[in-house]
Amino acid sequence: GINAEYGGSDPSVSPDYGRIVNQRHFNRLKALMPSAESSEKIVCGGQLDENSLYIAPTIVDNVGPDSKLMKDEIFGPFMPIIQVESITEAIQFIRGRPKPLALYLFSERREVAERFKKETSSGGLTINDTLLHGFVASLPFGGVGESGMGAYGGRHSYETFSHERAVLHRSNIDAAADVLRFPPYSLQKLGWLKMLMSNSVKSSNFLIRNGLSIGLIVGLFSALYFYAEKGGFFHQ
Repeated sequence: GINAEYGGSDPSVSPDYGRIVNQRHFNRLKALMPSAESSEKIVCGGQLDENSLYIAPTIVDNVGPDSKLMKDEIFGPFMPIIQVESITEAIQFIRGRPKPLALYLFSERREVAERFKKETSSGGLTINDTLLHGFVASLPFGGVGESGMGAYGGRHSYETFSHERAVLHRSNIDAAADVLRFPPYSLQKLGWLKMLMSNSVKSSNFLIRNGLSIGLIVGLFSALYFYAEKGGFFHQ
């Protein structure tokens, strides 16, 4: 199995298998182990050595959603198993809980990977491995919601601790548009504004490239509206 391949037949004597960082965390993890009366069952591992702060890689089956193993981040060598009937049920289970810092999916089916990309939310998503997204400098590492805000890694670190300030410097060339913005209001004004907004630009790049033209168009519409109000276009 995996233990034999990476840690030898006995991980407790392997120089490559780590130990729990201190006594407090050892006690915390020990308390998560299923008791003899529990419906949860250890199917692999479970060995402890408090003197060396050793806990074997442990797989726990028959875990329920309200298990103490599911209450908080484990930060230890436990893998709780919750059985589901379908991909949809697995996604619903994830979506019904706080958004995780990382989500790991193991599947060779492209459609399954796409569903997890589109239908779940997490700080990061790694498919067919674990942790690797945190080591790619070009990818942002961080949480979402309860798992954290912001991200770091390359430019993402800079952007997290920076503030993008919105600055708008208005020119008087489009002052004619004020006739639509300010009182007295009317249904005709609302109609003109809806027409202008429905034909508004779709991207900031377009606005930058065509700002002068857009300003002239707004001014023209405003002038036409002003003339229509004074000249009787809207009067019976």
